[in-house]
Amino acid sequence: MSTGRKADRVADDLLRRIVGGGLPVGTILPKEAELAEEFGVNRSVIREAIKLLEVHRLVRPIKRRGTVVLDPVTSVSPEVLQAMMVPAPGRVDRERLRDYLEIRATLDVQMSVLAAERRTDADLEALEAQAEVLAGALGQRDRYNAESDAFARTVARATQNQIFEMLVWWNQQIATELRDVFNAVRPASEPHLLGVRTLVRLIRDRDGASIRTLVSAYHEWATPRTLAAAALSTGEPLSRLLEGTAR
Repeated sequence: MSTGRKADRVADDLLRRIVGGGLPVGTILPKEAELAEEFGVNRSVIREAIKLLEVHRLVRPIKRRGTVVLDPVTSVSPEVLQAMMVPAPGRVDRERLRDYLEIRATLDVQMSVLAAERRTDADLEALEAQAEVLAGALGQRDRYNAESDAFARTVARATQNQIFEMLVWWNQQIATELRDVFNAVRPASEPHLLGVRTLVRLIRDRDGASIRTLVSAYHEWATPRTLAAAALSTGEPLSRLLEGTAR
């Protein structure tokens, strides 16, 4: 295994410990030599791993003290949010997933409305073309998912706001680890395609009010199903599937 891959493995383990509270906020990371012995790697790998944690804004070196652990909530890294939602393989934190879905729904509504207000003729052509590409991917789960992601990015570009584009990429990176969960609300089927085509028509008509209703209704339908799919994926008993699906 290369040094870079070893560093990624160590950084991921430490990231999950920080997010899970195993390395509490404000504490000092163990010394390089201790971590090197624990992970069975040399100190250069540990230094590289710690630099990755700095990139995620999870630690900060302080002169004459050591490397202090920061609050994960202050990080904007998709990897940190992924670890908050999936603290261990096969385990989903539904509280954090629900928080994420709430923010995602709010941004999705606003983004779609702005796309209708600001879209150009070229944006509309791109949306219509992408809807046709989706139609050609019906029944092909992986391809349909990829093209759905491309459609969302096309909507984001139509807002003429690059931050929305960044947020869509960020969202899609986060959702990668929970792809099987999100498949429950994004089937490669005619009803989903009909919703996409309806959204394109409303964007063409610049009908912001109807877009708000459509996209809000989709998320109101999708959120409890996503949470239930997350519960099923971790093997929780049926009696607990609907616990906490609403605040």
